Amino acid sequence: MKKKEIEKFFPIPSQTSLVDKAVILKINKLMNLRTKNFIYIEIGSYLGGSLTPFLINENCKRVISVDKRNQIIDDERNEKWSYKKISEKLMIKGLKEKKLDISKLKSFNGDISEYRPKENYDLAFIDGIHTDKNTFSDFLYILDKINKHCIILFHDSVVIFKALLLIKEFLKKKNYTFKIAKFKESGITGFFFGSFSKIDINKKINSTQNFEKFCVDAEENLLIQQLNNRIKVKFKISRFLKNKFPYKFIIKEKEKKESKKD
Repeated sequence: MKKKEIEKFFPIPSQTSLVDKAVILKINKLMNLRTKNFIYIEIGSYLGGSLTPFLINENCKRVISVDKRNQIIDDERNEKWSYKKISEKLMIKGLKEKKLDISKLKSFNGDISEYRPKENYDLAFIDGIHTDKNTFSDFLYILDKINKHCIILFHDSVVIFKALLLIKEFLKKKNYTFKIAKFKESGITGFFFGSFSKIDINKKINSTQNFEKFCVDAEENLLIQQLNNRIKVKFKISRFLKNKFPYKFIIKEKEKKESKKD
């Protein structure tokens, strides 16, 4: 898909890449072919940028946004991110400004564990707090209310790969029928359940990469990021001249980063 064709479905700023967006659109199209009036739920909506393709899609019956707003959150990289300025009201305002029909949108300001849905979901996108504990918890609460034939997507796989490995083992132990796909050049990993596990994902959606190999590489990259974010190295020339070990290692405070609106 061409960039202009993709971006017309994403008029709101989003923390997804162009390849991520293309994957989301292909899955949106796949849902149209296989599930009538499907229900989409998203954990971690930010400004609503990844909600828009489903708000536009007439075959999507309900769009649910679950996001615990106005907080500073940690992730597995030893970083702190502030989302205090990104409110639910700001998201709704942005969607309305783009003339999007939000009549089928339900927004819940809180944790997925506190949400009490009346209907089951068909497609879920988990992009909440990027810790392994939170990701696994989000998954369990989604799994409780998702249909047999469904898809669960995760963003920023390179950060939460350990949670994805645990989820894979959990599903195998529970004898679920599923297929896992890490999309190439994308931050998205998908779990395809029931009849969706039988499709040719490389052909229907996007090329994939070996999941286990990806996790090995991600572990190395994460370790480097963690060290860079928490360890400060000082070189003492005076100790070097005395033939003593010249380096001093200091544990840094976690740096708080502000989320941006564009």
